[in-house]
Amino acid sequence: MRGRARNAVAVATMVVLATGNAAVAFADDLSAKEIYERAAPATVHIIGTMGSGTGFIYDADKGLILTNAHVVLDEPSLRVGVEDRAPVAARVLGIDPCEDLAVLTFSNPQPDLKALKFADSKKVSFADNVTALGYPESIEAQGSQKPVFTTGAVQNPDVKDTTPDPDLPRYPETIQHSATINPGNSGGPLLNGKAEVVGINTLSLTGGGVQGQYYAISSDHVRPLLDQLAAGDVKNDPGWQLMSVQNPALADQFVEEDASKVAATQKQFKDKDGMVVIYSRTNSPAYKAKLYPGDVITGLKDTPVTSYADVCDVLQSAAPGETLPVTGEYAPLTANGKDAKAGEAWTTDLVMDKGK
Repeated sequence: MRGRARNAVAVATMVVLATGNAAVAFADDLSAKEIYERAAPATVHIIGTMGSGTGFIYDADKGLILTNAHVVLDEPSLRVGVEDRAPVAARVLGIDPCEDLAVLTFSNPQPDLKALKFADSKKVSFADNVTALGYPESIEAQGSQKPVFTTGAVQNPDVKDTTPDPDLPRYPETIQHSATINPGNSGGPLLNGKAEVVGINTLSLTGGGVQGQYYAISSDHVRPLLDQLAAGDVKNDPGWQLMSVQNPALADQFVEEDASKVAATQKQFKDKDGMVVIYSRTNSPAYKAKLYPGDVITGLKDTPVTSYADVCDVLQSAAPGETLPVTGEYAPLTANGKDAKAGEAWTTDLVMDKGK
């Protein structure tokens, strides 16, 4: 993951039961060195202007790269480094922030690419060996480096509907494991003992006594989505960045002069929830709906929204081009600029793009 509101690996408090079993080595598993030698040439460093992350090549002929959406969302320019090669320009083909997935390609064809194969994540079992590859933020973004690998065991092979944080989407199918991932590892592969991809590393959950729990989006959930993303689909992206009104880091998203307004806004919402607009992309559906930084959204399509998962539930059920009523409440962050009083309700229409 990356900087701003989308830190490189999500940090949250969550209690998930783990097996505590030690990793089991199977006779047909490759050694850690063999897994690394097979996977490293296809694991890429994704470098943006606002942060960096990881991805991996899954189609060498077409130069297709899979990563998390939050790694590349709204990056004005991207470069991709493959092992010791100098980073080269890349572009997003398709993206879905609610699935937290994106497909990239190189701006110019690259020779001698290697790709990773997907495996069936439903075949992953408790205590299986797994390996995570990625480029943690400690690696210099400008240098050509090899990916870092960590090993661990599967703690739960089938975690349903993971909702780790109000500012993140719902993850329908994930694998919980103990192979350490750090900021910058998001979008990298989680590999089985045959160096095949069983998941896309996305979350690191810590805090409240929770340590060493890492989550990867299951490969079986990802694979049916790849063709449309590679074909250029942009889904569930109104062109905004949202953050929970009660997030302690909310003030960091605004200029220092607005600190008192942020505090007043959070006090106004101390007994209720909402999502604050951090920015809206120029000419996006959110921008055309006049949703601006500081606006607090409380409802979408007549549905209360208290988290980004709630927002995604509505977006994913909407038809292309559908008009979605948005409701909110004026808060100190924006009330004065709109000649309104804090606490007053407002409404607007969000007209979703029709897609490709």
